[in-house]
Amino acid sequence: MAELFNIIKISVGADKLTARVQVNPGMPVRTCEDIEATARVYYLAPAIAMHACLGDAGEHFQDCMSDTETAHLLEHLTVEIMNETGLVDGIVSGRTHAVPGEERLFDIDLSCPDDALTVGSLSSATFMMDWAFLHASQPAPDFPGTVAALRHLMLKLRGEDEETGEQAPDPQMVEVAYEEGQTRAAMNEMGSRALFGGAAAEVDAR
Repeated sequence: MAELFNIIKISVGADKLTARVQVNPGMPVRTCEDIEATARVYYLAPAIAMHACLGDAGEHFQDCMSDTETAHLLEHLTVEIMNETGLVDGIVSGRTHAVPGEERLFDIDLSCPDDALTVGSLSSATFMMDWAFLHASQPAPDFPGTVAALRHLMLKLRGEDEETGEQAPDPQMVEVAYEEGQTRAAMNEMGSRALFGGAAAEVDAR
C-alpha cells in the first residue's frame, strides 16, 4: 500500500524526539498540491487550526495550513493527538525544518515527555494522513477512538489502571527500534494497536 511518508530515523533526546521524515517520490511536498486532502486532515482534527504557529504567515496554523509542508501538517496532527490523550503536562510543542539540500527530507522535532506516547502519536498521525491524501475512499479514521485507545495503551504500559468500559488494546510493551530500517516497522506495530482497538496549545517555532 502506498504511503505518503517514510520515517527514516527517530532520535530521542532528554526532552524531545526528532523524526527524519521523507515525503515519498510522487507524493505532495506542500499542502497546496492537494488542498482537499489537507481539508480532510482539518476535519479529523479541527483544533489544529488554532495551534500557535510562529511562522511568517500569522500567529496560528490556520494562517499557513493551505500552503505549507505536508511534514509540517504531520507535526501539528501529531501534537494534537498527544494533546488530546491528556497524558502530557504543560505545553506540547513541535518544529518542522527542511534538511538542507534535500527537497523531500524534513526533521520534525516533538516534545517527548514519553517516547512511547510520542512515537504512538506520530504513527497514528501518519496513518491518518495516508488516509487523507491517498485512501479517502476508505472509511475515515476514528480520531476520538484513536486518542482513547492510545491513552489506554499508554496507561497500561505505565502500569496505571483506568476503567473505560471498553475493550483494552493489547498491553504488551512495544520495543521501539530507533535504528534506520527498523523504526517504521516498530511504529506500524504500535500504530495498529493504538488505531484499531487538547490540553495545551502548541508552540511551533519555525
